[in-house]
Amino acid sequence: QLLFREDAVADDVDPPPPAPPRPAAPRFPRLGQKVYRPDGTPRQQGQAGLLALLVVWVPCAAGLWSLRNLALSEPVFDLLFLLLMLESRPLRELAHATRSLATQETLPLARLQSAPWLKRETGKLSAMGLAKAVTESCALRLVGQWAGPLLGFALAGVQGALLWRLVQLMNLSWSRKDPAFDHFGRAASALYQGLNASVILLLGLPLLASRLKQAAQLLRSGSLWPYPVMGMLLTLLVDKCRIRLGGPRYYQGALQRWPVIGTGAEPDSETPRKVLNILQGCGWGWLILALVVTVAGLVHG
Repeated sequence: QLLFREDAVADDVDPPPPAPPRPAAPRFPRLGQKVYRPDGTPRQQGQAGLLALLVVWVPCAAGLWSLRNLALSEPVFDLLFLLLMLESRPLRELAHATRSLATQETLPLARLQSAPWLKRETGKLSAMGLAKAVTESCALRLVGQWAGPLLGFALAGVQGALLWRLVQLMNLSWSRKDPAFDHFGRAASALYQGLNASVILLLGLPLLASRLKQAAQLLRSGSLWPYPVMGMLLTLLVDKCRIRLGGPRYYQGALQRWPVIGTGAEPDSETPRKVLNILQGCGWGWLILALVVTVAGLVHG
C-alpha cells in the first residue's frame, strides 16, 4: 500500500504543528536495514543500494500500471494520482509554525515540531539556526515532492510522477548524512540529484534572468555544496533573499562543517515562508506558461 499524503495530527497548540513525514518513509529505512550489509565492502553496499531501488520501484510501477488499466477513466485516474503525489501544504504549515514558535519562550516546542523534518540534530539550535535549517529543508523538499512530480508527470505521465516521489522518499530514508547509509544510499542520491537537475534548471531560470552578470560566480558558489545541484538552487535563493545558509551542523552526533553560501543577513523566522513563496511562484509561472501553450496549440490545431 502506497501512502504519501500527510496524516492530520491533533494538538492543542495554536497554530497546530504540521504532520510529521509520511508513515511510508519509516518503511524504507527498515528495508534498507534488511538489504544492506554493514560488514560488506563499499562496493557491495553500493550494489545493495542499487538493488533496493529496483526492489521498490518495479512492484510499485507494476501495481500502478494494473490499477490504471482497471480505471473507468484514465485521465481522471491520472489527475487523482498526481494530486496524491504532490505535497506542499505540510511545508507551508511547517514554515508558518516556525514563524510563530521560533522565539525564546517557545523555542523548545519549535525544535520538537521541526525535528521530524530535519536530518540534523535540533536540540541545541538557536532561533536563527532553526530558521536556517527549516529554510533549507523546505526549499529542498519542495523540489522533490511538488515540482519534481509535476515535471515527471509532464514527461512520463503517472509513472514519471511515481518514480520521482519514490526516489525522493528513498533518498530521505537512506540519506548519506547517516554514516550507516553512506555507501548504500549512493545510488538513490545520485538518481535523485540527476532527476532534480532539470527541475532546478526550470525553477532557477527566472531567478537567474536578472543576475546574468553574476551567474558564473553564483553557480561556482553553489557547486561547493556537498550536493552541487541543490547548492546552485540554494545559492540563487539566498542571493534573491539577501541571506546566508549553510555552516556547521550535527548529524548523528558528528559535527559537519558545510560551506556558507550567501553574503547577506542571517535568516529569521519569516525566511522559510519567503523561500517557499518564491519557489512556488516560479513553479506556477511555468505551469501557466505550459497551459497557455497547450491551449494555443489546441485552438490553432
